[in-house]
Amino acid sequence: MRCKTINSLGFTLVELMITVAIVGIVAALGIPSFQEMLRQNRASSLANELAASLNLARSEAIKQGARVSVCKSANITDASPTCSTTANWQNGWLIFVDKGTSGSFDDSSDTRLKVGQPSNSNAVISAGSTFTNYVSYLPSGSSPSNGTLDICVDDVKRSIIIITTGRIRFSKGTC
Repeated sequence: MRCKTINSLGFTLVELMITVAIVGIVAALGIPSFQEMLRQNRASSLANELAASLNLARSEAIKQGARVSVCKSANITDASPTCSTTANWQNGWLIFVDKGTSGSFDDSSDTRLKVGQPSNSNAVISAGSTFTNYVSYLPSGSSPSNGTLDICVDDVKRSIIIITTGRIRFSKGTC
């Protein structure tokens, strides 16, 4: 008579417990790094959105041979958004050909080009004293002054630095 052996298919309880322990250790080490990476990406993404709007304003100033401004706006979802000195940059911004009062959207003389809205709702965008309410570009593509716009997502900071030639550069930091 032959003896039939039965092969066991599956895991033992010890093997399963070791696997769960290893997965737990890897997750505990990896999750904080992943969260930091997400904050870094959110800050970079928002800085790129705002920089794209500034670059559009600069190129339109050169193309149209007129001053083009980017101002902060509190009512970007309205049919006719306007600039607002009481708004925050993180509420949104308005890009327009600025033929009237500098940094102020005048319905009679100015042409709205684009409305920008940040994709990250928990970000804070602050400006130095130079760009408190608006950023302008002259027909040559230059900016009348130097300044910085700071984007903070939690403790991650990205700064957009604008120099008088109109060129933009970025820097990293903490908030």
